[in-house]
Amino acid sequence: MPAGSRLVLSTSLVRPTSAFLEWLAWHRMLGASIVNVLIDRRQATAHPLLNALEAVGLVQIVPVGVDPDMKEEPHNSALRAGGIEGAESGGYGLFLGPDEYFRIHSTAQTIPSLMHGAGGADVLSVPVCEAGTGGHEHHAPGPVLHLARPVAAPGPGAPLRSVVRLGLFSARTPEVPVGPVTGGGPVKWVDGDGSPLPEPHSRVAWARSRHGDAMARASVLHIAAPTSETLLLRAQHLPSKQQPGPEAMLARLADLAAIDGPPHAIGPRAAALEAQIAEVMALPGVADAQAGLEAEERETLAKILPAAAPPPAAERLAPETESAGEAQDAASAEPALPEWFAEIHAGGDRQGFYTRLEHHAVMCIRRDPARLVVTFDNLSNVNDLSPGREPWAYRFVRENGCSHLSVMARRKDWYRCPQLIAYLEKLSDDGLFAEFDKVWLTGTSMGGFAALAFSSLAPGATVISFNPQTTLDDALVPWEERFGMGRARDWSLPHSDAAFEIDEAERVFVLYDPFFPPDRRHVERLEGDNVTPLKTWCSGHFSPVFLRRANLLKPVMQHALDGTLTPSVFYTLYRERRLLPWYRKALQTNLQERGHDRLARIVSPAFRKIKREAAE
Repeated sequence: MPAGSRLVLSTSLVRPTSAFLEWLAWHRMLGASIVNVLIDRRQATAHPLLNALEAVGLVQIVPVGVDPDMKEEPHNSALRAGGIEGAESGGYGLFLGPDEYFRIHSTAQTIPSLMHGAGGADVLSVPVCEAGTGGHEHHAPGPVLHLARPVAAPGPGAPLRSVVRLGLFSARTPEVPVGPVTGGGPVKWVDGDGSPLPEPHSRVAWARSRHGDAMARASVLHIAAPTSETLLLRAQHLPSKQQPGPEAMLARLADLAAIDGPPHAIGPRAAALEAQIAEVMALPGVADAQAGLEAEERETLAKILPAAAPPPAAERLAPETESAGEAQDAASAEPALPEWFAEIHAGGDRQGFYTRLEHHAVMCIRRDPARLVVTFDNLSNVNDLSPGREPWAYRFVRENGCSHLSVMARRKDWYRCPQLIAYLEKLSDDGLFAEFDKVWLTGTSMGGFAALAFSSLAPGATVISFNPQTTLDDALVPWEERFGMGRARDWSLPHSDAAFEIDEAERVFVLYDPFFPPDRRHVERLEGDNVTPLKTWCSGHFSPVFLRRANLLKPVMQHALDGTLTPSVFYTLYRERRLLPWYRKALQTNLQERGHDRLARIVSPAFRKIKREAAE
C-alpha cells in the first residue's frame, strides 16, 4: 500500500465465533493491513483459529488483563487501542467490535481511500445501524453478512465508530478519540456524509447541532446475531455474571426479530469477499481451525436446543444442570460490583484507590495520566448509602477517559471535617494533583463550594461550580439563612472561605441564577480576572438539573473539559432553554413578582411561536 494508507484495525474478543473469519476477510478487503485482537491473556493461546491466523500474519494477538465480570471491557479495550494508534503514524486507526462491520456507501474501495475522498479528513465518525434476525432461527456456522437485516437508518443518538489518523490522539473510546490532540495542528473531523462536525469535537456537542447520524459515505452494521439461535449460542460463552436473564433475552430476541426486511445487500463486493475468504482459508492451518470451530458451535447448539423438543427461548440460557429460574435466582443472589469499584478492585484493569474515612469516602481511578477530574457530592447524594452509589459525574468522566478523584459525603457537613481536610491536603503534598497536566474540580451547591474551596490544593486547575456557597460562616455571610446543618459546622477550619481559595486557579466558571438572591450574593463575593460568572436565568438553585432537562449539561461540561468554554459559547447554547417548559413558567412567575403582568401574559404565546419555528 502507498505511504499513509495503512489501516490499523483493533477489536476485543472474549472468544472467536465462526463468523470471525468473514469479519476479518471483509475488513481486509476494505484495507485493514494490521488487525489487533485484544483478548484475555489467560485465553490468548486457547483458540486454534486465532493461533492459525496469527501464524500466517493476518492478526496480532494482544494479551491483556481482563476481569471476566466487567461489563466495560469494550471501553477498556478501546482505550488500549487508542494507545496503539497514538504510537503509530502513516495511516488510520479503527476500533470495532467483532460483530460490527464497516460499510462504505460511496465509490471508494477502501477505508483509507474513503478518508482521502473526504478531503483528507483526520477523523470520520459514522453511525452504527442495528441488524435484526428477521425472526429466523436457523444457525449455519460461518458467514453472516448475507443474513443480516439492517435498519434503514440509525435513530437519533445512535452509537458511533470513528476512523482516526494515526498518531493524532493517544486515547479513544469505542465511539470517538478523546483527549488533547498530540499530533499538532487543527483537526478536520467529519461525519458520515463528509460534513465538518462542530467543535468541541464531542458526542454531546454534535447531538445539539443534529450532527453525527449522517451516513451517505459510510456507516457500521452491528450484527448482534444473524439468527435467534446465534444469540443464544453467544450468550453461552459470556461470563456467568454477564449472561442475561430469560426475560432480558426474550426481550432482545423480540427486538431483533422486529428488525425485518430484505437482507443486507453486499452487492458488487460479494465476489471480492468470497475471493478474500477463500484466500484466507487456503492459508496453512486456517481451514482446519475454522472447521473445528464450526463443529464446536453445532455441538453446543445441539445441547442447548435438543432436536426432539427444543425448549422455550427463556430456558435455553441456563446450563444443563440448572433450570432457567434457578440460573436467574443464582445470578441475582450475588450482587454485582459497582461499576467504579469494578475498575479498581483486585481483578479490575485500572490503578486507583478507595479510602473510607469516618464521614466521607475518597475514590480515585487512574485512566488518563494527563487529565484528572475531581468531583464532590452534593446534598442529594448524602442519603444514598447503597453499594451501587456512583460518584458525582462518574459516567461523564469515564466517557471522556479522564482520571477521576471523587469525594463522597455521608453527612451534610460542607466537607468541614478535620480528617477529610487533612487527607486532601496530604494528597496534594504527596503530589497527586501535580502528576497531571490538567486538573478540573466540579460540583453543585455543597459540592460547588468544595470545588472552589479546595482548588488551592491544585494550582492551575479549572473549576466548574454550580450554585455554590462561598462559606456558611455567619460572620462573613450573615444574610445566609439556608442550610442550618451546614451553618452549625466548624467554619474555623482551613478552606472555609472559597473567596480566598481561588487565586491560583486558572479558570473559575460559576453557574448561577441571578434572579435567585441567595446564590447571587455568594457569587458576588468571588473576585478576580480568572472568575467567569455564567448566568442560568430562571433555574433557581438547580442549575445542573435545569441544564440537564434542556440537554445542555453535558455540552457545557464538555466545553469546559475541552478548554473551549467561553461566555459566548455558553450563552449560545443557553438559548435552547427557550424550549423548556420550566423556563417558561419560571419566567412568567418572575415577571409577575416584579410587577410586569403585561409581559407575563405574552410569554406563553411567544413560547408557542418559538416551538412552532423549531419544529419547522
